[in-house]
Amino acid sequence: MYSQGETFYYDIDDEEYELQVVENITIRDKEYIIAEDFDGVLRVFYYDEDEDEIILLDEDDSADVIDYWESEYLGGDDIGDYEDDEYYDREDEEYQDKYDDEDFVEEEEGFYR
Repeated sequence: MYSQGETFYYDIDDEEYELQVVENITIRDKEYIIAEDFDGVLRVFYYDEDEDEIILLDEDDSADVIDYWESEYLGGDDIGDYEDDEYYDREDEEYQDKYDDEDFVEEEEGFYR
């Protein structure tokens, strides 16, 4: 199976497409690959472990997988918002004086006194 960010080639309607993996997701114990071509079109593939091959899904099934992916993976709360985290505000206040640039001497190539 391809990893996120990896590029692979796949023939669709007798035309070879270069696709980049956007996400690997599992839905009901089935593994899917969401890939994007250079035009920004998302394609969804089912990964068949038994045959070790990927199969392009039709538009309806692809839309269902993409909707699930967008709601579960992209639509969630932003839990990593650094600026709204009180812990970092507290740390900034505690160490602000410790790393003040007043004692920085440029003549000595970035050394502190």
